[in-house]
Amino acid sequence: MNGKLQFRNSYIESIDGIDYLSLDEKNYYDTGFATGILLAKSGYKIIKLLRNPLVKILLWLLYLKYKIRIKGVSIPEEYQDELNGCADAIKVRYKYLLFINLIYEIKGCSGFAFYNPDGTLLLAHNTDVPEFWAKFAMRYMKPLVTKVSIPGKNCFVHVSHPLMLGALNGYNDKGIAISSHDAGGVYAKIIKGNTSASCAVKIILESAKNLTDVQEIARRNPTYYPRIMIVASEKENLTSILEEYPSDYNFINAKGCPYIFSTNHYQSQKMRQYHREFKKGSLDRLTCLMGSLSGKKTLSVQEAIEILKDHRNGIQRDTTGYSIANIGTIQSFVFDITNGCIYISNSNKLPVSLHGNFVKVHALL
Repeated sequence: MNGKLQFRNSYIESIDGIDYLSLDEKNYYDTGFATGILLAKSGYKIIKLLRNPLVKILLWLLYLKYKIRIKGVSIPEEYQDELNGCADAIKVRYKYLLFINLIYEIKGCSGFAFYNPDGTLLLAHNTDVPEFWAKFAMRYMKPLVTKVSIPGKNCFVHVSHPLMLGALNGYNDKGIAISSHDAGGVYAKIIKGNTSASCAVKIILESAKNLTDVQEIARRNPTYYPRIMIVASEKENLTSILEEYPSDYNFINAKGCPYIFSTNHYQSQKMRQYHREFKKGSLDRLTCLMGSLSGKKTLSVQEAIEILKDHRNGIQRDTTGYSIANIGTIQSFVFDITNGCIYISNSNKLPVSLHGNFVKVHALL
C-alpha cells in the first residue's frame, strides 16, 4: 500500500511498515463497512484467503462443529452490526467472521504498566500465540493500529488484528489504558450468555471514564473465557489488575507502587482457587517482569522496549513461552498514553520484539 487510502470519513495509511487505520463513521455498521473496504483496498492477504472457495468450505464445516458453543457467547448488538458491515464490505459471510473472532482468543501474553514521577503513563505488552498461529499471522497479517471514533462513545486506539470484532488492548480519550490476555491452566467453566472477552475490553474502552466505571462494567459483563487485564487510569494515577473468571472476578489496585505486571495466571488469593495448575512459562515470565521492574523509580520508552525484548530463558515455548519474548510473539508495543504515541515493532519475523524496528505512531486522542 502506498500513500493514504480514504473511504468516507475514514482512512488507512502505512507508516514504516505499520498500518494505521482511522475510523470515524456515524454508526457501527458504517464503521465495519469502512473497515472492510479499506482493508480490502490495502490488499490484506487474510481477506483474499477468506474468499478462497476451499477455505469457505472449511469455515462452513468448522462453523457447523462449533455453532452451539458460538451461540452461547454474548455479543452486544452494536458489535454484531459492525461485523455485519465488515462482512458486507469484503463479501465474506458474517457467521464465518464471527467464528474466526470467537473460536480462539489471544493466549500467552505478558504486560506491564508504569507511572513515572512526572505523570507519564506507559503500558507495554507482548502478544503471544502458539507457534503455528504465529507463523500464520506473519504470513497473512500486518502490524495494525486502529483508532475508532463513534458518536456518543469514547474515542480509543488499539493494536488490532484485521476483521477484529472486539479489542485486546488500547487506551481511550479519558486516559483509561488496557492490555489483556487469557488465564491459563484454569478449570473449565462454561456459562451461556457471558460476554466475549474481547468485546468486554472494547466495552471498557468505549464507556469507562475511571476505574470505578471499569469495575462496574466488569460486574455487568462477566466474560465467557477466563481473562486477565492490566488497567491503568492516567487521570487518577492508578494502576490495577482485573482478574476475570466466568463466575467471578477480582480487582487489584497497585497503591503506592509505580508499576504493575501480569502474565497468564491469577495473582490474587481469591482467584488462585480456579487454577488446576500454574504454567511454568507464565511463572517464569512473571519472575522476569518482577526482576526487570523491581526498584525502578522511572522508566523510559526505550527501557520498556528492552524489557519486551527479554529472552533470558530462550525463545522456545510449549503451551506458553518461558521468556517475555518468545517464538510466539506476534505483537510487541508500548503505549505512551500521556503523549499520545504508540511504539510498535514492524517486524515480520518471529519473535517480532527481537527483529525489525519499533516505529513511533502518533495516536493523540
